[in-house]
Amino acid sequence: MSGASNILVDTNLIILAIGGNKDIRNLLDGRTLFISIITEIELLSIPFQSSADERLMRDFISNCFLIELDLEVRKQAISIRKRHKIKLPDAIIAASSVSKRITLFTADKGFGKITGLNAVVI
Repeated sequence: MSGASNILVDTNLIILAIGGNKDIRNLLDGRTLFISIITEIELLSIPFQSSADERLMRDFISNCFLIELDLEVRKQAISIRKRHKIKLPDAIIAASSVSKRITLFTADKGFGKITGLNAVVI
């Protein structure tokens, strides 16, 4: 799965991009986007103002490749959580990046402290 144009996008960057942040949109443009199952759940749990807003989010998600909670992701999440004592959703997102060898793009500085994780903190 690894490749220079493949990136795992954290929830916060998607919210910023859909919210109109042009710098984030430009950063994501032309890349193959992957999201963790956790990101999908977080995004679809947002209380949308309108059905059009929810459709926009669902359309965005449908253009991403979804990383499921397979055995390797689960093992990595357990290991990361033990070493770094982070929240389970963040451990799963980090584990998705590590196990699939895809760089994580995020606005969360906490990911920069996880050993073995290739993260670009915006």
